[in-house]
Amino acid sequence: MAEEKAIPALTGESRFDNRLSPAEAHHLVRQQLARLVAPWGLSEADCSRLAGQMKPRTYAPGEIIVPQGVRADCLGLVVQGQVAVHLEERGSSRPSMILLPGSIFGERMLTAGQPSRATLQALTRCQIRCLRRSDLLALHAARRVERRSQQLWRLVKVSGAALMALLLLVIALGVPTSRQSLALLPMGLGQWCEARGRMACAVRSWQVAANLNRSDPNPRLALGMIAFEQGDLAAAQAHFEAALALAPDLPEAYNNLGLIYAAQGDCRKAITVFEKALALEPGIAVTEYNLGLCLQTLEDYRAAIAHYRSALALGGPRADALVGLAVAYYQTGELDQAAEAAREALRRDDSLAAAYVILGAVALAERHPQEALADLQQAVALDEGQSQAHFFLGLAYKSLGRRDEAIAAFEEALATARDRTTRKRIRRYLNELYGQE
Repeated sequence: MAEEKAIPALTGESRFDNRLSPAEAHHLVRQQLARLVAPWGLSEADCSRLAGQMKPRTYAPGEIIVPQGVRADCLGLVVQGQVAVHLEERGSSRPSMILLPGSIFGERMLTAGQPSRATLQALTRCQIRCLRRSDLLALHAARRVERRSQQLWRLVKVSGAALMALLLLVIALGVPTSRQSLALLPMGLGQWCEARGRMACAVRSWQVAANLNRSDPNPRLALGMIAFEQGDLAAAQAHFEAALALAPDLPEAYNNLGLIYAAQGDCRKAITVFEKALALEPGIAVTEYNLGLCLQTLEDYRAAIAHYRSALALGGPRADALVGLAVAYYQTGELDQAAEAAREALRRDDSLAAAYVILGAVALAERHPQEALADLQQAVALDEGQSQAHFFLGLAYKSLGRRDEAIAAFEEALATARDRTTRKRIRRYLNELYGQE
């Protein structure tokens, strides 16, 4: 978020104890976003939408807001409090600058994705409103696709027959320059079709684009994602590998290949390509999450926690990343952090069975079986196939002396358990309960 330039408070008065009013904050935000309209192809309505997406976050005195060198990818507005800017050493006792309410920082981080050149630290209790680069990029991409689709649709309506005839002529003649130029048309048509759920049309269009311009990896990436979403892993892998053959330094292709390897159960291979993607382009939230998930599968929970936290910092809170973080914290014995992450995930999506399982497991570890029961029953209600929910539910019933219900829960857990170690553990509890008759 922070960088070589920070915009100080816009008023000449001392604002050490002041707080921006909502109107002041809105005015400053809109003033800053107005500068993005032309270069990013946005509208006034888009600026209002982005302003509404700037989420407030509170920092305690002494808390690091942005470490130096991190891709925080966020424009920040100081709403309340004082923020110290350390340009050299993190946590320096002599800040180079103090930001007051009304200060805006991170413009180059937002627009260019540059890493922070300074460390930002809260001197007092601070509230910062942040606009994520991912939100800006998503809106920019959506507007670009809309414009291309509108242009393409007008072209198709006016001269569809002539366009197809020209495409056939170019393919027949094999003119490289014309083929590459015209490949943009079916590529845009594929995006238009995909946006409207016409997947067969999208696939055909991207196949034409791939044939017209054999040096462009983008049609291959698009075809690979369609195949992956349809469950055709072999076809998806072939497309992603073809894209890499055309562009060996393409981080998206490595990330997508990692998804293939993970789906095939080869997490070690997936980790290798996820790390390659991040080496080529650091700060990709989805790749950080994918890497954390694979590390967790291999029971490297400490490393998984680090990558989940990076994913959350880069892309904003995501319920699935929070659940993964909760599971990893539980496995490392950090129960308070596990429960906090699970509750935060449920605040964003209250249908996550795995989050309720973590809350129940934490309550059991803290010897509160009655409290655990409610969370675990909710988990089972949301997902009857959740083996861990049935297992911990069995432990809760057992702790409460409800033998028959414990047996029923353990038997359900045994029926849905996938690995041998878990089934062996469940049988041990069942044999103990059976012996109590």
